[in-house]
Amino acid sequence: MKLSADRLAAARLLMRVEGGAFSSRLLSGGGPPATRVRVLEVLRWLRALDAVLQPRCRRDLAKLDPEVRVSLRLGLAEAARLGMPPALATDGAVRLVRRLGRSSASGMVNAVLRKATTGWRDDLAQASPDVQLAHPGWLYRRWSDVFGAENAESAMASAQEPAVTWVWFSKPDVRDRLSQEGIGIEPHPWCPGTWSSPKDTPLLIEEVRRGVAYAQDPSSQLVSRVAVALAPDSGRFLDLCAAPGGKSALAGNLAPWDLMVAADVRLSRVRLMRSTLEPFEGRLVVAANALQPPLSDMWDMVLIDAPCSGTGTFRRHPEIKWRLRREALPELAARQRAMLTAGLKLAAPGGVLLYSTCSVESEENEDLFADVPAGFEPEDLGPALPDGVPWIPTPAGGVRILPNPFGDGFTMHALRNTLER
Repeated sequence: MKLSADRLAAARLLMRVEGGAFSSRLLSGGGPPATRVRVLEVLRWLRALDAVLQPRCRRDLAKLDPEVRVSLRLGLAEAARLGMPPALATDGAVRLVRRLGRSSASGMVNAVLRKATTGWRDDLAQASPDVQLAHPGWLYRRWSDVFGAENAESAMASAQEPAVTWVWFSKPDVRDRLSQEGIGIEPHPWCPGTWSSPKDTPLLIEEVRRGVAYAQDPSSQLVSRVAVALAPDSGRFLDLCAAPGGKSALAGNLAPWDLMVAADVRLSRVRLMRSTLEPFEGRLVVAANALQPPLSDMWDMVLIDAPCSGTGTFRRHPEIKWRLRREALPELAARQRAMLTAGLKLAAPGGVLLYSTCSVESEENEDLFADVPAGFEPEDLGPALPDGVPWIPTPAGGVRILPNPFGDGFTMHALRNTLER
């Protein structure tokens, strides 16, 4: 059996991720689907893979050479997650470790995987739920305490599944054209105007490249829909943390705003947003710091989709669950609070600030709204959501969506300026 080029490419990408790179950026250029699947499966199931491998290794996995560690993980992932026969997965890992320059470890890789690829089911059956679901133990305990063990396990199980490509179309005739061309598309169960194509996903992605379809997680799309519902007269829309621009693009597609400004602090991302928002006339794209925005209090809708821990997006960014530390949440919350304070100053009388994160952690969401500033009152977001959305209320009056089979985890809160115009 020849060494798979996809396996070799996956190994090299995984070592880069281990060195601090992000898989989403490494895989953004496309590449062979088999490489992508290998990378994401190893990252999603890292803890479970290591729990099976470690008892069969004489040395600590963390102290092995990266080339040896990645060969072991890939071999087990191919057998346990991708359905490859154990003997083929083992042989492939042996060839891989040799190609990566660690031939001296080939015997050890062979011995470990011969046992691991046949015994992994029994090992995981006896493991704790957090290991079986391949999530950090502290996060499993945290979610179980806050959401209940059943909800926590359901959310984590959903986060382990590959993300489905969901899109919305810039014009209604695009959907009709695809149907006429025989491309099967299916509607989302609770996010209106959202479609997937399970059998023809590459063709759907081609429409995204053409700029007539926009790939965006359904839970993320709800933020734009809530923004439109809270500001029915349209008016002036400001997105303070807009990159990559999907929420601004959808909000602009749904409502005829008098003025729309999409801002982000990073100039490189502002340049990328220009292409995203180019089809929508009248959208201004600017570089601005959300902590000190150089803007006045004239906005009917101020959207802050704050940078966060991303605990609702593990299916798309699996490595972040291994990098996140609970001690980092207060630091993130301090920056988010500063953004919220700055954003409230920009809401016009009668205007609304909508705050969202792709995190389900309290520090980054409802804790920031425990004390409502004078002159503002919380908005009830439940009526703004489409029917069927699996949301739960937060203690501060917001809505939370846990990771689920049809979308990422998201949390939203809103405050309205009660001053009269």
